[in-house]
Amino acid sequence: MEKIKQTEKDVQLGRRDFLKIAPATAALGAIGLASVPNKTAAKVVDKEIKKITVVQQDEFPNEIRADYKPPRNYDQVFAHALFGEILMAHGKDVDKDLIPLGKSYAHKLTYDFEKGKKGYDQLGKAMASGGWSMCYSASGPMPAGVGEFGVMSWDQHEDKNPQALIDVNFVAPEKHTFSSKTEASNAIKRAAKLFGADLVGITQRDERWDYSEFINPVPPLARGTITPPPPEMMPHVGEMMKAHLTSGDAFYGWEKCSFKPKTVIVLAFEMDYEAISTSPSEVAAAGVGDGYSRMTKTSSQLAVFLKQLGYHAFAAGNDTSLSIPYGIAAGLGEGSRSGLLVTYNYGPRVRLAKVYTDLDLVEYDKPRTFGVMEFCKSCKRCADSCPSKAISQDDYPSFEPTHDNKENAFYNNKGVKKYYVDCKKCFEFWEQNGVECSNCLASCPYNKPDFWHHRMVNKIGRLMPGAMHDMMREMDIVFGYGNVGDEKAVDKFFDSEGKNYNGF
Repeated sequence: MEKIKQTEKDVQLGRRDFLKIAPATAALGAIGLASVPNKTAAKVVDKEIKKITVVQQDEFPNEIRADYKPPRNYDQVFAHALFGEILMAHGKDVDKDLIPLGKSYAHKLTYDFEKGKKGYDQLGKAMASGGWSMCYSASGPMPAGVGEFGVMSWDQHEDKNPQALIDVNFVAPEKHTFSSKTEASNAIKRAAKLFGADLVGITQRDERWDYSEFINPVPPLARGTITPPPPEMMPHVGEMMKAHLTSGDAFYGWEKCSFKPKTVIVLAFEMDYEAISTSPSEVAAAGVGDGYSRMTKTSSQLAVFLKQLGYHAFAAGNDTSLSIPYGIAAGLGEGSRSGLLVTYNYGPRVRLAKVYTDLDLVEYDKPRTFGVMEFCKSCKRCADSCPSKAISQDDYPSFEPTHDNKENAFYNNKGVKKYYVDCKKCFEFWEQNGVECSNCLASCPYNKPDFWHHRMVNKIGRLMPGAMHDMMREMDIVFGYGNVGDEKAVDKFFDSEGKNYNGF
């Protein structure tokens, strides 16, 4: 490693040497690929290693303790930080330390930028604002776990709005009949891909992952897509908010849903690699925000597609339920040390949305594992890169949190065997940073651009764990992948080299 220089030419030579290491040669030789061109070899290796490493599971792959209970949508840091005073007024226990942090974070997120600080300046803030804009206007507080807003409404209109010239958001009176469960699943998945999803899986509704109770501090009349009221209306808006919160209607359960969901369609959206590489800057936030905006668009389109087939449906993002377990159940990936879903193609660099429906005559997907949790035991790059040290350094997963705030970890979904993240520490850094952090995504060795040699090495690593996992981690560091807080990453994001803007 001492001989590796920092010039691009030498780094390329180092990468070629990396592909010639003994484990890779042994794996290639084992399937007779010594004389096959590199790109073809990578595809064949991928196919062969999938057969060995990707295991279809009949049950949810994580152990679940008998005393596990589904959480409420306000059993999380964002709810206490942003709605803490409302929760307290209704007699709920609240971590009061989070309330001032929430107010400060909300202000910084909207207004603050730092002149002259690359990635945090007005250009970065504008990029982040553009990325998040569709999500904010169309699904409102969804990122904080609050649903039933805008295009993610639970409303199931049985006919077209007679006042609307064009309205397709209603449940058609006649149900479309599919010839088979496979046909139904294929149609749903094709629609999801057309509308913008990168990955899609279908699973049965599992009430273990659904929130058991909800808070929605936004009055029903204000849940349409955001159109700022004129100044003269603001006092009335305040009165409406107060009446809604004092009436008790802000809290409700599944009895409010007008149909019984049977199926959950899980959608994953790849986030821009170069944007996330700039974490924890505003440019990385733009990549995250764009993921949320696409979540909003695609899930709402898919819900309308199902309604027009005669079935009830509604879209969901962070609200309604826990996205990671549903992503695992739908066969999109595995849990990880960082608490994120790691997918086979994109690693943890995805955002997740869901669509609930009463269509159950579909072919359900099953969970698939490919060695992520085993890899996480020895890697720990996300934990090393976490600025708040919120990610566990434990060697093995557990049923309970082990971090510093474990005695008041209301935000941890206890009773599932996994690694527990200290979300309070995480949010404290977000407030200091003035914008969200994606260091855990950026630093993960599974987070790579889709270059064939990265894919081949990752596949070999899944086939040959142990020492190979350690080497994957170390070579990531040598070649500069997964670095965080690097201003050069911001320059690379804006650099026009290698990008095509006009199609020629």
